[in-house]
Amino acid sequence: MTPPDAPELLAYLRSPQAIRDRCDRLLELACQGQLPHFYCRLDRLPAVADYVLAVTRENYPTLEIPFHSRWRHFEVGGYARLQEFATWTAAWEAGDRARAQIDLAVTSVLLDAGAGPQWQYWEAETGGQLHARSEGWQWRAFAPLLRVFFQSTRPALAG
Repeated sequence: MTPPDAPELLAYLRSPQAIRDRCDRLLELACQGQLPHFYCRLDRLPAVADYVLAVTRENYPTLEIPFHSRWRHFEVGGYARLQEFATWTAAWEAGDRARAQIDLAVTSVLLDAGAGPQWQYWEAETGGQLHARSEGWQWRAFAPLLRVFFQSTRPALAG
């Protein structure tokens, strides 16, 4: 039998507030040295911030920092994979397109999880560019994922 407050509890656990509450609790425990693998020393935060700022300015002196996300991995090497995806889904309803984007991103994350630092992929479509790690895996996974996800809506992907 389901307890009467189960729907409310589930709604809370799925909320951003639940995430914030758990993060606050973990931070508190880390600051108290009560986590088995992590600790937090807020007195060192200014030094860490200075270090991050120095590295950022060294790598991006104009502070024009490129956006980074799972989606950017699909764009490595100048090949417009996201434009290809947009073309494939252009006639779809917005909700269906969003679900397909989530499917593509989540699947690629799960498949990429164990690629490791030595993993590389050479791709003929880009003139033989070699990409490693997450970016390489995204390239390797993109066309087969499109074939699987969209085989019922498009005849076939070239390549």
